[in-house]
Amino acid sequence: MFSGCVQDDSSNTQSTIPTLKVAYLPTDHHASLFVAAKNPDLFKNDGIYLKEIESKKKYELYDNNKKVADVELIQINEGGAKIMALMTQDQIDIGFNGVPPAVFAIDKGTKAKIIGAVNSEGSAVVVRKEIPVNNWDEFVNYIKEQHKKGEQVKIGHPLPVSIQYVMIKKALEYENITYTEKTDDSAMVKLINCKGQGAMPNLLSTKELDAVIAWEPTPEVISIKDIGKVIVYSHNLPPKGEWANHPCCVLVASEDALAKKSDAVNSFLKLMKISTNKINENISLAIESSSNWLGVDKEVEQKSVPNIGYITNPKSVEKGTVDFVMVLNSQNSLTGVLKNVGEEEAKNILFDMGPYDKITK
Repeated sequence: MFSGCVQDDSSNTQSTIPTLKVAYLPTDHHASLFVAAKNPDLFKNDGIYLKEIESKKKYELYDNNKKVADVELIQINEGGAKIMALMTQDQIDIGFNGVPPAVFAIDKGTKAKIIGAVNSEGSAVVVRKEIPVNNWDEFVNYIKEQHKKGEQVKIGHPLPVSIQYVMIKKALEYENITYTEKTDDSAMVKLINCKGQGAMPNLLSTKELDAVIAWEPTPEVISIKDIGKVIVYSHNLPPKGEWANHPCCVLVASEDALAKKSDAVNSFLKLMKISTNKINENISLAIESSSNWLGVDKEVEQKSVPNIGYITNPKSVEKGTVDFVMVLNSQNSLTGVLKNVGEEEAKNILFDMGPYDKITK
């Protein structure tokens, strides 16, 4: 952590510069962060930018060409649930992570709010290259045929608190395919928690898994390495239309940061909004910056980034997030502050629209 004081010559007083601890996942879903960090000159005409102190780790945030915060970037490989756990421990101020881990953590008492959207869609189901299927319907038939032979298909997912886990379960249920997460040979599918996505390519290549559902760019990495093939992108998973433009990642801020570092949080959100606008004007920014930041081939990002919708307005994910809460409550999956709440109450518990409203005025 690093922080300091800045001299305000006009008033001859000192004000403390806060440190924003920002966690993200190694995915091009979070390209708005990479673009802002890698391309400060593109933002200087807007008067808001990041000045690099230590690549991928330490930056200074400027707004109206005045330093407003020191920024620590922290890459988390395990998934959004880890980010929310660190936020609970006051080790993270802002997190880029999925809707489900945010919802589950807030339900269990984490003092945090969703203040912005990051992306929609951007996931896919990938099967081992040896499996003779090329689309979802063929995969469903393959699972049923394997079951008749007494074989169980193994599908990996990133984490139990991920949108990918929710989508694959609902898709299998829609197709009347039984699944288990334990030892149950009667189920057609065994769902396996991969505890992140780093091991997925190896688990497919060694045939420990038959398929995975993963967020980008992992599906394209697996495809380009000729380990597996994408058979369906998330927006086309059943039930039909259910996952079109589905919310994926959001920007979550701790309530402590919102109270004590509000100006810095607002400036960071403003920077992400401008960065997202630049991506949507020139998608090559996300391709180049993600390839550089994540250390993956540009060819991977050229295939991956177009599958992702880059957004910032929290209103755009509000309904999908609240609907998700309603589904979880119908399954008795929530046990804390979100248990059996109505839609309006869920919205008030999960969201703080104030920062976004302020930066857009």
